[in-house]
Amino acid sequence: MKISHFIRRFICILITLKIIDIVVAIVSMQTINNQLSALCIAFTMTVIGYYILPKPDKHFIHTIKNNLSRHQTYTFKKTPVASNQMMYQNRTVDISRQQYQSQATPYLNELSMLKRQLDDMSERIESQKAYRNQLSKQINELNIKYQQLNELTTQHDSLVEDIKSLQAQKDQLADAHVTDEYQSFMDYQSKQKLATIDNFDGYQFETFTCDLLKALGFSDIKRTQGSSDFGVDVYAKNGDTSYVFQCKLYASPVGIKAVQEANSGRSYYNCKKAVVITNSYFTPHAISASEKLDIDLWNRDKLASLIAEANV
Repeated sequence: MKISHFIRRFICILITLKIIDIVVAIVSMQTINNQLSALCIAFTMTVIGYYILPKPDKHFIHTIKNNLSRHQTYTFKKTPVASNQMMYQNRTVDISRQQYQSQATPYLNELSMLKRQLDDMSERIESQKAYRNQLSKQINELNIKYQQLNELTTQHDSLVEDIKSLQAQKDQLADAHVTDEYQSFMDYQSKQKLATIDNFDGYQFETFTCDLLKALGFSDIKRTQGSSDFGVDVYAKNGDTSYVFQCKLYASPVGIKAVQEANSGRSYYNCKKAVVITNSYFTPHAISASEKLDIDLWNRDKLASLIAEANV
């Protein structure tokens, strides 16, 4: 905005304010002469203000007047002002089709390339959307499986608690099962069985030994046959440990010879353990020899406890 325009507009504002004061004063005047003089002064000041008003503002006033009088309609817009510094050598532009094509071809090629990139980008976006939908579906499936796993875990924990409760009840029943009265009954029963065993012959005692070992959990139980068995009567296994058994049905204590024969049979059958089982007891020499040779001795008392354990 020019400084001269600003000053002229400021003076016009002062004149306008003065005219307003004169018009207000005319209302309070008593004589017509004074009113006419005031009107002349106001008119003169209006003419002076209009004269010093900048040209754009005059155009604005004319536009308002014409619109109010409806003689002609104007739009309020700012007219472009051409700069005096812009100069053109030729006012007419003449370009051939060949020049236009040569100049436009790079832009058209770039536009085509951008369109292809846009298509590729759109295709990638659609592909990513499809992949996102697939991932969402898999996530939903995993959530369902996770919920099912939680339910199964809850059921598993409940079953574990039930098993523990049943195991506790079983232990209580087992403890109640092994009472003094029951133990006394089993001892009596084993003694009755031992009395029956005392009337067995050697073959019957070997058969009973096989049945006893089977009830105790031994496996691969076999009776040895022949004269070269070194006194061993039964072969069996308990887990990975192999055993040989020498069965002695005696009415008197079993001596050291039976221990030596069991040791020889263990070496012959290449077993880890050797046992001498009898319905009687062992002499002190036999017990001493068994400790040196690492031979197990199952005497009448041991046999009675095993019969009670196996319940045979």
